[in-house]
Amino acid sequence: MNPKLIPILEKIIARDFILLSFHADRLPQSALAYIRQNYRMDSFLSDDEQDLIETLAPFADHIADSFREDESSDASKYHLFQDGSLWLSTNAYSSVWADARDFAVEILLPRMELSRMDADLLRAIEMGDAVESVLADFYSSFAHVLNRDCGIPYCDASEHWNAYARQLGDGAREEAELGGSESGRAEGLRFAESFTINA
Repeated sequence: MNPKLIPILEKIIARDFILLSFHADRLPQSALAYIRQNYRMDSFLSDDEQDLIETLAPFADHIADSFREDESSDASKYHLFQDGSLWLSTNAYSSVWADARDFAVEILLPRMELSRMDADLLRAIEMGDAVESVLADFYSSFAHVLNRDCGIPYCDASEHWNAYARQLGDGAREEAELGGSESGRAEGLRFAESFTINA
């Protein structure tokens, strides 16, 4: 990195709360991409400083993968970089993490429910076991409701879910399953209601 960039980066870090936990000489690729994207044409910096910020590697040079919430222009996005860092970009805020696994442990896993984008990120950073855990919570809750309300044995719940979920479509099914135990309970209650009506 050009040594002339360090004081400029320090100036930006002091101003931008998203970057406050970082040091100018040890910025992860996600933070450098964030800075280049947001400050290369910012009037807060002089023309010369903007030119130096523009010398940072383009966003695409270090990106490992990106995951979108949906196809809309203002969809939330995870940008995973080659060094394992993460830039979460939404239409309301941004968040930069030196390690995507820290983000997963501190933010995603305590909720025990995931979006498809969350699940894709976890699989990409080799935390697919956390996705499987959320799916297991869904099936456990679904099976519990079916057993309690319909007398269906736990071992048969998966078969009933597969049949019942055909009406949902793949996207809605995955969304329900990634919703964890709360979603499993809700889907179980819906199934039990239709089971009682059809019985």
